[in-house]
Amino acid sequence: MTSADHVLGALDPDQRAVATALDGPVCVLAGAGTGKTRAITHRIAYGVLTGAFAPQHVLAVTFTTRAAGEMRVRLRELGVAGVPAR
Repeated sequence: MTSADHVLGALDPDQRAVATALDGPVCVLAGAGTGKTRAITHRIAYGVLTGAFAPQHVLAVTFTTRAAGEMRVRLRELGVAGVPAR
């Protein structure tokens, strides 16, 4: 199993659909606690690990400084560094 495949392993089918949609923008509409941030961070990680995205060309934007910090931590844990999150 490649590291890119490993990123998808813990996702449910809806989250996996988000993570593997690498062409164009994706809108994720779901309630609180449903795994939106998880799906988005896994999409970024999967895209970088498969070579579809260059880390320096990705910007993860969220609403709070705390959430941005959490996204950076999650991306590092997934093996992707260098993606700015604001």
